[in-house]
Amino acid sequence: MSGLLICLTVSIFAVDTLTPLDMAVAVMYVVVVLLSASVWQRRGVLLATGVCLALTVASYLLTHTVVFSGAAAGRMMVGLLAIGITAFLALRGQRATNALLAREHALRRSEAFLAGTQRISKTGSFSFKAPDGAMYWSDESARIFGYPLDVAPTMERVLERSAPDDRALVRAAMQRALGAQGVVDLRHRLLLPDGQLKYVHVLAEPRYDKQGACEYLGAVTDVTAAVLAEQALHSAQAQLAHATRVTMLGELAASIAHEVNQPLAAISTNGEACLRWMNRPQPDLAEARATVASILEASGRATGVIKRIRALARRSDPQHAVLDLNAVAEESVDLVRRELDTHRVALTMYLAPHLPPVCGDRVQLQQVIINLLMNASQAMAACAPGQALLMLQTGLAGDGAPLLSVSDSGPGIAADAVPRLFEAFYSTKQDGMGMGLPICRSIIETHGGRIWVGRPAPHSPLAGATITFSMPAYEPDRPA
Repeated sequence: MSGLLICLTVSIFAVDTLTPLDMAVAVMYVVVVLLSASVWQRRGVLLATGVCLALTVASYLLTHTVVFSGAAAGRMMVGLLAIGITAFLALRGQRATNALLAREHALRRSEAFLAGTQRISKTGSFSFKAPDGAMYWSDESARIFGYPLDVAPTMERVLERSAPDDRALVRAAMQRALGAQGVVDLRHRLLLPDGQLKYVHVLAEPRYDKQGACEYLGAVTDVTAAVLAEQALHSAQAQLAHATRVTMLGELAASIAHEVNQPLAAISTNGEACLRWMNRPQPDLAEARATVASILEASGRATGVIKRIRALARRSDPQHAVLDLNAVAEESVDLVRRELDTHRVALTMYLAPHLPPVCGDRVQLQQVIINLLMNASQAMAACAPGQALLMLQTGLAGDGAPLLSVSDSGPGIAADAVPRLFEAFYSTKQDGMGMGLPICRSIIETHGGRIWVGRPAPHSPLAGATITFSMPAYEPDRPA
């Protein structure tokens, strides 16, 4: 191409110089400038323009040096002007073309980066218009939903991949979006044709143009790995909580034996009394009936203790039910009372009357209360006789949520230890595992509540630490 331009330039110069044509032959250099812009960059175009201008002037000087011709000079000026204007426009067009190519290259590079980032993060992008539902999605979105990349997305195809149990939820979210009713924030499952189950999180926000048309822009993220990890963590926490309960039962063996022994001794005593009433020459049936009723009451008490022990030792999924927090606290205290007596800990209970019910798992809440009571008892091991005081209170938080607190008269908790108290494997005791309070926090947060550390009230006789947890009050219309 360069050789062709050189030949064309030489030809135009020869025609302009050697032929007696009364026309601006130099204007033909415009073709050379235009072609040079398609072959060379800015420097090449400027060089070609300079050569053309120089040849135009040289041709005029060679042919009109002796006799001046105004017409020839005019034709030369026209040629020079045409070459200059053409060069300016060619360079401007070349600059615009280069800028457009650079933007196109940057756009392709950005698209490649975006596609790579989406592939790594398993996050696809999509858009759809309301109310007609016309959709577009990225390649990664198509991969997440298990469709070939050349398949056009539709609402029906999205519903087809949704798990059967989640389709009503997805359909409702679609209807809200098609009506432009705010942000879409949805977690649901996908069931692919090969049986693979995926968990996805869809988030989309509406955007409006100047005409008021609504288009949703959003992202869909494959969160399967995170959900499976969360489920594995929950399973591990459940196993650890079960092991902790079994260990706790071992520590409370003496207290449990005492609790079971009391009703058994009552049964034995009442049985002997019943026989005496029956063996009289004139049997006293009224007293015998009363004694049998006492036997049945003691038997029921023993059965209740055994049920609570078996429930604590059993490994099963949480069973949420409507509970009286005061009753759960009393049952928990019954299981540790003997242990508290052994350590000479005086327990005082203040149970608020008419406390709203809560919804939770009885065994797990008993585990939390027992753990708090045992921790407080162990914290007061160094207290002098008669100074180990323990207080369990129930009441209402500022927001009306039922709460339970355990306060002690021990040395308290160091300020630098408070932020880490609920961390796993952190313990203020030399022989502690550091798992009791983290499990308590996990249980309470699973029930929608919170647990925190504080200090007893300013005028309280207890100067140690207070640990309190609160739970939402049960509302019949709210799902458990």
